Amino acid sequence: MNTAFLQVVKDRKLAHELRQVADDFEILDFFKQYGSCCFAMSAMLARILSKKGYAARVQGCYVEITQNNGVFYIGYKGFADDQQKEGHAVCIVDEQYLIDFGLGTLRKFYAEDFSHALACEISGDNPVLGNLELDSGAIMTWRTDWISPMVSIELEHQLATVERILSGYDDFQKNRMAYLIKKLFTDKNNPLAQPALISRVIASPQTRLQKQDSELPVLID
Repeated sequence: MNTAFLQVVKDRKLAHELRQVADDFEILDFFKQYGSCCFAMSAMLARILSKKGYAARVQGCYVEITQNNGVFYIGYKGFADDQQKEGHAVCIVDEQYLIDFGLGTLRKFYAEDFSHALACEISGDNPVLGNLELDSGAIMTWRTDWISPMVSIELEHQLATVERILSGYDDFQKNRMAYLIKKLFTDKNNPLAQPALISRVIASPQTRLQKQDSELPVLID
């Protein structure tokens, strides 16, 4: 997982915690499976960080990316297709940092190599939550002058599923070594994979997480 996005986080302990969570999400394919579900990703991150002692909460917003007089929106009113939900959500930590783990939509419709996650300092300039200059030169701005009512509705609707996914995440934390060993031997590109050994490895939480994947609504903010 490329964690260069954490360079803006000056709190070294928080940066370390976020790097670990991001790496875990990458290992468990959360960014691939749920990256377009910003409501669920933000809720999971807020829950994980809260357990670690941080003041973390979910914040509804929308995003605009401006470059060369053009604007690309995420979650803004009127910019959702038939199967999409209006609105975007991020995780606010200690009222100082904005962490966005729900950028799958940008990878689909803006740039396929867009970062899985971004972080920036809270601007304190309402209604702008934060501004970030991207490597491309574009400016990404998180705004709160319009917040979709779907944010609170979907957070409540997805609560049970998020709890189940986090239960699997907790299992992974307790059995990290067993999971990594299983992943090593089941990697299709790994010439060392041996079925006889694989059958003796403890079942990982990934199996349960894959079953839960179908329970999470397809929500592209």
